[in-house]
Amino acid sequence: MKIAYILSSYCYYTNVFSGVVVQAKCWAESLSRLGHKVEFVRADQSIDWKSFDLVHLFQHGSWCDSLVDELAQQKIHTVYSPIIDPPRPYGKLATFVSKIPFERLRLHQNQRLLRKYGQTFDLFLSRSNLERRSLEAVGVPTEKIVNVPISVSKDWNIDVSMLSSKHRKPTVFHVSHLAQQRKNVRLLIEVAIKRDFNLRLAGSLSDPDFAAWLMKIVEEHPNIAYLGRISDEELMEELLSCSVFCLPSLYEGVGLVALDAGYCGANLAITSAGGTRDYLGSQAIFFDPRDSEALGDAISESLAQPLPNIDAHLHVAGQFSKQATGRKLEAAYVGLLG
Repeated sequence: MKIAYILSSYCYYTNVFSGVVVQAKCWAESLSRLGHKVEFVRADQSIDWKSFDLVHLFQHGSWCDSLVDELAQQKIHTVYSPIIDPPRPYGKLATFVSKIPFERLRLHQNQRLLRKYGQTFDLFLSRSNLERRSLEAVGVPTEKIVNVPISVSKDWNIDVSMLSSKHRKPTVFHVSHLAQQRKNVRLLIEVAIKRDFNLRLAGSLSDPDFAAWLMKIVEEHPNIAYLGRISDEELMEELLSCSVFCLPSLYEGVGLVALDAGYCGANLAITSAGGTRDYLGSQAIFFDPRDSEALGDAISESLAQPLPNIDAHLHVAGQFSKQATGRKLEAAYVGLLG
């Protein structure tokens, strides 16, 4: 198959740190290994849409409204990965809003657009049951939705013997865009200070006020460490040496780094808000991210679990390798093309 990938313009802002970009790159690589050709379409080149077996668009928004109409007129097969991450599935309010014809006032509304796209796109790919239920709630036909999970994002070659030989420190590790409010890092730090957890943080600091606050915390509390932005090699070492990886997000579609952490054999304390449970199930301890006591208890329980977490490693390696998810994606495409 020859497949065109098109990412929303927002990805040019978040760039390589965007989960959308990482997902598209991982899928493209997986398909390439299976013998298919994926082309990331560029606006500065002439495009023959009919040369592609299908066109796959990533991230929901009005940015693709005219394009998908044009592709439909040309009878090009289209696939949509909306990548919507509500903390809970869309419900009756979203269903109602999606039926309001905002377009008559030349307005765009996300749920309404999803309902429209449900009639225009040939196939929707959801990453979790939560995302699937949200799509169904706004009128996307069930028969058009296929669950295709995303994979681990790194090409690390780790096996059980390697995990067993690694020395684990009694530390809690977290990496993300730390200043983003939904990542809930302030609460994680406050809990670590209160309970005297050894917390190691990595990632970007785009907010000067948050950065100043964090530097003051690190200076005053020796159990809190900030590592800055780290390389993939440094990330692997952190995940192989920590006892617990914690993801305290107020909502999280999947949490790519949680998959990487499970693959590296860390114990997992993970937010219950979002689609992470579909991926990690019994391999993690889940908690309400708005409840500081629940967060602290989940970390304490995770610290007390045996290490390395071989079950999590085998689960992620078996279900969410690039090869495994690539074959599921390939099957979804083949099912569309017939």
